Amino acid sequence: MGKQVAFVAVLALVATSFFIVSSADGAPPEAKQASRAYLDSNNVPSSGIALEGYCPVAYFAVDKAVRGSKEIAADHKGITYHFVSADARDMFTKHPEKYVPAYGGWCAFGMAVKDKFPVDPTNFKIVDGTLLVFLKNSGVDALEIWNGKNEEKLLKKAAAHWKKVQG
Repeated sequence: MGKQVAFVAVLALVATSFFIVSSADGAPPEAKQASRAYLDSNNVPSSGIALEGYCPVAYFAVDKAVRGSKEIAADHKGITYHFVSADARDMFTKHPEKYVPAYGGWCAFGMAVKDKFPVDPTNFKIVDGTLLVFLKNSGVDALEIWNGKNEEKLLKKAAAHWKKVQG
C-alpha cells in the first residue's frame, strides 16, 4: 500500500508541475485572462474553450481528437466548445451530455485517485459511450496507467469522487 500512496503522490506532483509550467509567463494572451478552471467544478482553461478547442463530437465520430474551428462554436452550461462542422455542432446541441467529457473534463485517472489533474485532450478513451480524457506529459501517461488497472473499479472510484467535487 505504501508504494501505491507514494506513486500517487509523485503523479500528483508531476501533474501539478505540468499545470504550473503550462500556466507560466509566455502563455498566449488568452491564457492570461482570469482562470475559469473551476467553472461549476469543470476543467476549463482560461480561454474558456473546453478540450482546448478539440471537437467533442469528433472523438465519437472518427475516434480521433480533431481540432474544431472557433467559427463553429456552441456554449453548454457556460462552457464554449469548438466543432469541425456545423453538423457536428448541431449534433452536440441536440444531445450535449452525450459528448461532453466525463468528470467535467478533468483527468479520469485523477478523479479515481481523488485529485484533479490537467489533461491532454489528445489522450482519451471512450468507455460505454462516455468520453474520458487523461493527463499526459513528458513524465506521465495517465491513460497508460488507467489501462493497466481494473477499469471497472477505477470508473466507480472516479464517479464517487466526481460527486463530491460537484458538491
